Amino acid sequence: MSEKTKILIVDDKPENLFALEKILQKLDVQVCQAKSGNEALGLTLEHEFCMAIVDVQMPEMDGYELVDLMRGNEITASLPVIFVSAIFSDEYHHRKGYDSGAVDFMSKPFIPEILLSKIKVFIELYNQRKKLQDLVEELNRANLTLTRHAMQLETSNKIGRQITSILDLKQLLPQILNIIQSQFNYTFVSIWLVNDARDAIILEASTSFDVSSGASIPMSHDGLVAKSCRASEVALENKASTTANYVPTPGMRMVGSELALPLKIQNETIGALDIQSERPQAFTPEDVIALDTLASQIVIAVRNARLYSKAK
Repeated sequence: MSEKTKILIVDDKPENLFALEKILQKLDVQVCQAKSGNEALGLTLEHEFCMAIVDVQMPEMDGYELVDLMRGNEITASLPVIFVSAIFSDEYHHRKGYDSGAVDFMSKPFIPEILLSKIKVFIELYNQRKKLQDLVEELNRANLTLTRHAMQLETSNKIGRQITSILDLKQLLPQILNIIQSQFNYTFVSIWLVNDARDAIILEASTSFDVSSGASIPMSHDGLVAKSCRASEVALENKASTTANYVPTPGMRMVGSELALPLKIQNETIGALDIQSERPQAFTPEDVIALDTLASQIVIAVRNARLYSKAK
């Protein structure tokens, strides 16, 4: 039986720990309690947590000091932290919480359903990242040469770490795209999101200066991005430069290969990850599978950012 995902909760009041753990019982997780900052630091040395929920006002070491120490430790440097406080709910303390490295700040009393929805996002991110780490470790244990597929897994792992620490899409998506482009030397990588009316697709971020964010194409466009969004399926053209009916993305020059992967939340396609290469036959079936995993992580980033935006 696999070990349950662990969540750390830190509060100096036992009644608060009890109430919070009761809320978390709705999730299939193991909850570890700490009544002080020092106790919490000790637990991080013994356990691997997917996230921490930390009370701000505590004696000896407050929540800000605790998170600052955690950020200085390689093991907990990227651990997602949600601050909670019944006293400090003003803008100054919210800003101070975010500046210290927290991903969210919730004032007590909070709505349990909102807290659980946030936690579920981080659990999903953690579990996905763990699977990728296990795959990479398995390859290393078998003394296999680092192949392109292993590099893709490692890239996905890096992206997973970015998602847990950055909640602003305008900051996060360019970093994700640059990782993908630099790791595999693709010519152009972009993310397109369907507008609210679902009649156009808007460029959210890209690695090209030829086309700027905010550019749009109609949903009826014949290019691969629109086809992928309409059909909710992978759209691939490995001989773009020699295919007569190939339609390039507006503003982009002709390329050798293009791959568009749908970004899907449940049964709804919200956009597409578009990857282009100057080389014909640039994408193997294994590439498509690995890049589809990256697309699923981008979907989590978008959903996470939207939840964060609604909460604010």
